[in-house]
Amino acid sequence: MDDLIFTDIPVPLSLFIITVLSLCFANSYNGEFVFDDSEAIVHNEDVQNSPLIDVFKNDFWGTRLTHKQSHKSYRPLTILSFRLHFWLRGALIAQDYHIVNIVLHTIVCMLMLPVFNILLGSKEKSTAFYATALFAVHPVHTEAVSGIVGRAELLCALFIWLSMCSCITFIATAMLCKETGITAVGICCIYDIIVVNRLFPSKIVSFIKSKHSYEGIKHFIKLRQKLLIRLFILFTSSLILMISRFSVMRYKAPTFQPVDNPASFVQNRFLRALNYCYIYCLNVWLLICPDWLCFDWSMGCVPLITSIDGRMSFILLFWFILSAMIAYTFNSYHDKFLRYSIMGLAMLIIPFLPASNIFFNIGFVLAERTLYIPSAGYCLLLVVGLQKLCNRVPMHYLFLAYTVLIALFFTKSWIRSNQWRTETTLFRSALHVCPLNAKVHYNIAKNAADNGNATLAQYEYNEALRLNPTYAQAMNNLGNILKDQGKLLEAETLFKRAIELQEDFATAWMNLGIVLWARRKSKEAEKSYLTALSHRNKYPDCLYNLGMLYLKQKNYDKALKVWESATRQKNTHSKAWVNMILLLDQLGRREDGLKVGYQALQFLPNDAFIHFNIANILGKTGNFEEAEVHFKNAISEHPTSAMFYTNLGVLYHRWNKFHEAEDMYKKALEIMPELESAKANLRKLNTIKSL
Repeated sequence: MDDLIFTDIPVPLSLFIITVLSLCFANSYNGEFVFDDSEAIVHNEDVQNSPLIDVFKNDFWGTRLTHKQSHKSYRPLTILSFRLHFWLRGALIAQDYHIVNIVLHTIVCMLMLPVFNILLGSKEKSTAFYATALFAVHPVHTEAVSGIVGRAELLCALFIWLSMCSCITFIATAMLCKETGITAVGICCIYDIIVVNRLFPSKIVSFIKSKHSYEGIKHFIKLRQKLLIRLFILFTSSLILMISRFSVMRYKAPTFQPVDNPASFVQNRFLRALNYCYIYCLNVWLLICPDWLCFDWSMGCVPLITSIDGRMSFILLFWFILSAMIAYTFNSYHDKFLRYSIMGLAMLIIPFLPASNIFFNIGFVLAERTLYIPSAGYCLLLVVGLQKLCNRVPMHYLFLAYTVLIALFFTKSWIRSNQWRTETTLFRSALHVCPLNAKVHYNIAKNAADNGNATLAQYEYNEALRLNPTYAQAMNNLGNILKDQGKLLEAETLFKRAIELQEDFATAWMNLGIVLWARRKSKEAEKSYLTALSHRNKYPDCLYNLGMLYLKQKNYDKALKVWESATRQKNTHSKAWVNMILLLDQLGRREDGLKVGYQALQFLPNDAFIHFNIANILGKTGNFEEAEVHFKNAISEHPTSAMFYTNLGVLYHRWNKFHEAEDMYKKALEIMPELESAKANLRKLNTIKSL
């Protein structure tokens, strides 16, 4: 191109500019685990300590793929990437995950440049650069880059681009990062037909319409033999990959609630299709004008179209533009931009198909992260459009418009990535976009409760229930707040209502059991705990609470048994370990208590209370030296516990190390001056010393 806006830029400079632009999301580098990060990483044992084979048996959220509540999202390589962080650092450090996401986005952007060069040809390096630069800063990518669970999108995009540069192996790899990876097959097919073989839609239609003799067809097959073989290999490979993918989930589709994707539950087919089309419009609008961005678009954020609605005009406009673009691809014979436009449309539409509700229902209304890969097609189409305008609009105006767009996108991405740093800022930012979204209020309430603001949490949970009276999770969490406030009857009502709405809601069953036990309804409480366990096989917290019920009933064998089960399910369940040690000590089974204690230290080597209880048993058996070691370990982990100092003082007291005992009692009283046990022991010690 002769025009300044599309002047070729040297490759090193291109890569440098793209790298700098891709850092528009760097504002989130020191963010926290937010929103879905907690469920997918923090509370997902597959990321931390489950057997490695479980990663390939469970879905993205750590639930068995065969379980009825599984989302069937099979992304083992993404989970393995999360697990690698934990293995390297020995802890979950959010900053590590955020930095890697930013680096991955930069790599994806840098790799996109050669991918566009392959798709467009060596003569269009300027188009490839400008499209890649636009992709690097698009604000709709914020969720994929600044939200850690967006790693699935980043890795999938990485391997899709690699598959275009290399082979189908990377398509399979992309699929193991996210299901969208299979769509690379479609893009590769379009590329082979349009770019490599220059078989444009008009030629294909003409060939189909014309009457060919057997010899003519034979000649065509011979002429396009290599293309047909490649397409056959791609088709067969994709079929094998899809069959393998569905076999992993045992050919069962995931089940979703109406709140997840209300349009899918509209009974009238026409209205259902109309709502899907409106959602497509919103996706396109987010690509064109990514001003209003929200972490969640469910529960009233996008009201359903149920009758004649002004929004239908947007649907008509959407289909008019899309139809015009498709008609252009069939009717333009000599347009030099045709193949670029077709590749742009292919990259925009094909990767979006899994999120379109066409082949199967999805579990969300709209998710910005699903636009990460399709946005590459949009960026290419936009730059091609600017190229076509070069003959009609002065180039300096186009260059100015492009520069302003890059600056606006960079600024928006920088601001938006900052909102993704904490849950507080993320959830509150959504109020400006979706004030009628019950899930937004639910998450604000949850965040407030986690930060100890029960008043705000209670208000926001009530607001969520006002907007969605059947929101079982909000009922459960509000019930927990009321339970902690001692309002047991109100809490019980909420838990029972949540169970009526969602019979297999294991957490609500467990919380109902806690309330029933507090109201001295032991049989009903036990039944609630067992019902919770029937709905969720792996539920260590419920087993712990059931053990506490058996303990109060003095059914010690059952208590020990369920606590042991809890530690098998979650070997870092500190309370279950500590209670087993305490109970065995109280029953006089001190050897068993020590055995359990040492076993617990294998999983929780720095747990202060485990060290403390082991030390108590060792002190009672006269093993003072080892007991002292464990007391000191407990104190080093929890230096503000007056009880720890007091008990170490008792040990020294028995050991006749009176000076050390006195120091421990005094330290305990410095921390807690009103501690009577320390005062009494200090008086006894002073009496002994005065004799």
